[in-house]
Order: sequence, then structure tokens, then C-alpha cells
Amino acid sequence: MEVLDLDSDCFLVKLDNEQDYFRALTDGPWVIFDHYLVVQQWSPDFSTSDPLPKTMIVWVQFPALKVHFYHKEVLTALGNLIGRTIKLDYHTLTQQRAKFARLAVEVDLSKHLVPRIFLDGRWQKVEYENLPLVCFECGRIGHMKALCPSLRPKGSAGEIVLAGSLSPTMTRPAEVESNPGFGPWMLVTKKKLAELKGQPQKR
Repeated sequence: MEVLDLDSDCFLVKLDNEQDYFRALTDGPWVIFDHYLVVQQWSPDFSTSDPLPKTMIVWVQFPALKVHFYHKEVLTALGNLIGRTIKLDYHTLTQQRAKFARLAVEVDLSKHLVPRIFLDGRWQKVEYENLPLVCFECGRIGHMKALCPSLRPKGSAGEIVLAGSLSPTMTRPAEVESNPGFGPWMLVTKKKLAELKGQPQKR
């Protein structure tokens, strides 16, 4: 591992081991002396003068997802509706667990979190693990509802529709809700996180 000290309390870390690389990206958020350490993939657009990181990789869960959606291509497409799919949980990929599907997704911090998607004729909840400071007014990371700088915009902001069918059994494509509601149910409970502790993660 090589660490390069940059300005603005930023560091560039180079890892030769792929397993360590994905662990650093997806096993967080990392906390050092009660402060969150934001870890993200390096990009040519990165600048230490930016006040906040533009993206963050988080674990998301699809609770009670129908079993016939447990396919790599389908889950990757669903994750891409939330952000950009980075990897699938080992137990999800091997279909060893069906209570919920789990995957790591890179989310855009300038946009609100996606609380649910319309999939196969019903609303599918999306839950997020270990997120710091989620505002249930605007759905963004970084502040609480009491300190929200503005109310959630009214009206439709448009819909994101996945072109084509995700599987032969689907009756319609998946959609992201255009005017969602936010709440504590978006966050994975400590009990569920405790159940995941110690499980191996693979690509």
C-alpha cells in the first residue's frame, strides 16, 4: 500500500491487492476518532478544492426481493437505477440468502437517495447500510432534517426508466419514483447489520 498526502486533509492510497481495494471501498463508512472518512475511487475529475466529495459507495439492500430477480445482470441493472453498481454481495450472488439482495452502489451525493423503485407491478423498498446524517426531508446525505437548507422541491423531477425487460417474468420495466417520500425505514437497522457481521464478501 502506498499513501500520498494531499492538501485539504485528503490522501491518495494505492493498493496492489484487489481484495483490499474493494474492502476499502465497500466495507465502510470508516470512522476515525469519531469522524467519517469518505473513501471513493480516484477519478481524473477529482480536486482537493471541492468542498465535499461528489460520490460515495454504500451497501444497499432490496428486502423481500422476488427470488427470480436473483441474477447478476438483473441486480446490476437495479443497482444502476440507484447509482452505479460496484459489486454484489457474495451470498446474494450465489443465492445462499433470499431474505434480501445486497449490493454495493456508488451514489451521487448531489442527488437524493432512491427510497424505492417500481418493479414488476409493485414498489420495492431500498434500504441503506451505515449511512451518516441522512435528511428525511430532502433525502440527501450530510445533514439532518432539522438543518435541511431547503424543502424538497415540489412537482415531478422526471422518471428514470430501465429500457427493456429485466427478465422474462417481468410485466414492465423498473422505475425510480419521481416524487418519493423519505423516512427512517430507508436505513438498515442495527439488528440486520449484526446479522451480516463476519460474512465474507467477494466480487
